[in-house]
Amino acid sequence: MLACGERKAQAQTSVPTTQTNEQGCTRQRSIGPQDPFQNPPPLKQACVGPYLLEMPQHLFYSQMGTEFDGRFALVLQYPGLQPFAPGERMNLKLDVSMRTVRFAYDYIDRIELRQAMRNAYTPLDFEVDNPSESLAGRIVGEPVYGLLPYYADLPRIREYHASRGTRASAPVMEADWHQDWFITRDAAGEVDRLIRCTSREVGGTGVVFRDGLMYRHMQEPYSECTHQFMLPEHSTLVRITYVRLGLKDWQQIEDKARALFFDHLVSPHQ
Repeated sequence: MLACGERKAQAQTSVPTTQTNEQGCTRQRSIGPQDPFQNPPPLKQACVGPYLLEMPQHLFYSQMGTEFDGRFALVLQYPGLQPFAPGERMNLKLDVSMRTVRFAYDYIDRIELRQAMRNAYTPLDFEVDNPSESLAGRIVGEPVYGLLPYYADLPRIREYHASRGTRASAPVMEADWHQDWFITRDAAGEVDRLIRCTSREVGGTGVVFRDGLMYRHMQEPYSECTHQFMLPEHSTLVRITYVRLGLKDWQQIEDKARALFFDHLVSPHQ
């Protein structure tokens, strides 16, 4: 028993307390049992490429810091965009999951950042004729919330798949399989923001409000958006997911994404 205890102690002390990524950012790791309910929450570190961030652990998706390999996402709750209480996301309930705004930060260094952005709305060679995979195959609408919409052309999409032998009852023929795209362009005409939301043909919001909190409306289909933009000076692509109802607040949500990054930025690797 004594020998077993000694080996266990040696194993615990041999666990490295730091982790360094490919870009040279070194973060302090969380060793041993974690308490997501701890209040005030302790500070935890994370790396985005060479950039070190430090923030309270309840802002992390797991509310305990990064995953073992350093990956992480941050969360706030819609519509107030305030943090979840420490431990509130444990045993994740449907309503809590549905009101989650999730922020992910991807450092891009293997290709040019703008090319990574282009890849999000450019079809692969074998999908070039698929109207759901490109801007050109969509219905351009009038600006909404300061965004230019490219709506899914569902009749054209169904015709495309039917011509390839897809049965009429296949999921890809349903509206909830497809997304409407909303973009902005920079001064050079390049897409610098892309928000993809469940098709407008899917009715209802999928949510209901009670006492200022948002809950899942079980009699309506759930719709959501994936919002992508760049932090050019930090070669970082930001991806945010939230309920489709939040599209009208996209600017506020994006501002929060920037604040979560810059307000907790400790330093780049030197």
